Parts: sequence; C-alpha cells; structure tokens
Amino acid sequence: MINNEKKYVGFVNSLARGLSILESFEAADPIMGIAELARKTNLPKSTVHRLIQTLCALGYIIPDGTSNKYMLGPKVLDLGFTVLSSLELRDVAAPYLRMLSKSSSETVNLAILDGWQLVYLERLKTQKIVNINLHIGSRLELYNTSMGRVLAAFQSEDWLSKYLEYLQHIPEARKYILEGGKILHEILAEVKEKGYALNNEELAPGLRSVAGPVKNRQGKVVGAVNIAVSSGLFSLERLKKEQLLPLLETTQAISAALGY
Repeated sequence: MINNEKKYVGFVNSLARGLSILESFEAADPIMGIAELARKTNLPKSTVHRLIQTLCALGYIIPDGTSNKYMLGPKVLDLGFTVLSSLELRDVAAPYLRMLSKSSSETVNLAILDGWQLVYLERLKTQKIVNINLHIGSRLELYNTSMGRVLAAFQSEDWLSKYLEYLQHIPEARKYILEGGKILHEILAEVKEKGYALNNEELAPGLRSVAGPVKNRQGKVVGAVNIAVSSGLFSLERLKKEQLLPLLETTQAISAALGY
C-alpha cells in the first residue's frame, strides 16, 4: 500500500488506493479476487470492490472470465510503452542534439506529443536565447510553437477535429480557430508539405525557431526537434538559410537511428 500522505501537499488517497490495487498484481499473483486484493492492500473489501469497478470501466483491470477474479488489462501496457518509447527517443537523440547545439551555437530542444500539448524531453540551452523558463518536463501548447506544429501536422483529421475543440477553451488561440480553424489548417498543411515548421515570435517576443519531425521505424512522427534563436540576431530568412538544413539533417539522423 502506498503510504506517502505526509510527504506531499494535496495527496489524493483515492488515487493512491487505486494504484495500490494495480501494484498488487504480480507474476506470482496475476489473477486475484476481492478478498485477496483487500488482504494485500489492507483496504476494506467494499473499497476494493468500488476501485475494481472503476479500474474495469477504464480498462486497466479486466475480469478473469471464469471466476469472480480479475487481472491486469492491456491498457496498463500503454503506460509502460509511453515511458519506454520516450526514454528510447531521448537516449537515441542525445548525441545528435549535442552535435547540433555545438555546431549551431544555438538552443536545441526535443519534444513529444502528450495529449493536446507537447512535453520537453531535452533542452540544450545557450546564453543567447530569450529566457522563458523552459526545462525538461515543461509543457507548451501546440498551435503557436514550431515543435507543436510539427507534432500536430502529421496527426489524423479526426485528431485535428478534436484538437480544435480543445482550443475553444484557450482565448489566446482564438484567431487560429476562426472559420473552422482555417488559419491553423493552413499552417499545418504547409508544415506537412515542407517537412518543417517555423515560429515567428508567436510564443514569446524576441524568440524565433524552426522545427523538424523525428520518425520511428513505422514512419510515425514520434518527436520534434527545434533550434530556437533570438529574433534580434536572426530574421526568418537567416534562420532558414543557416539553421534549417543542419536541423533536418539531425532529425533525419535520429529517425534513421530509430529504424526509419
């Protein structure tokens, strides 16, 4: 049973109890009933029963089918695969990102898609860049960032339709979603056609960037790399002229290392 209530402000007991149910399933005990789970977690049977019903509804636990017992469902694997794939991408990309940062003398970032936002997996920062307090684990919106546009451009139409619904709740995104998302559709179509995305001080004044996609062995875009520069030093034309080719060579090298 998880027992860290005193360590963290805002500790949610119900979530901890649900996780304790998941953690109870082991190779030695892959299938268990309510009584067994109650014993292993030190929770009342009534509580275990409610948690089991919730986890079953979400797909993390499934009935054994032959008895009143349960086992972990396939959705649990999604949690592990997400972590493993992210770790693999960061490890594979690391030497290429360092070379790009050194050769360009500019800030280089790596991000992945997580829900409707991007998450930074790596950030190699120079002193030239505008300080907007980003670090590994930082989350940004997709619509107004170069890496976000790369990650969004290669998604399905169904995904994009749902993403536009999400943007309805972000006032700053209003101009991108007018007329059914006309501006955003045009931006993403251009990104998909050209194979790279630009950001022209839309995230923060004084900041420009160019990003390219990283693909896995199946050809799916699993990440994005960008070079971020000071707009006081780089016009858009200079950014494309000097940094685009090295960036795309780097993303292609990372993709090849992943099996693409």
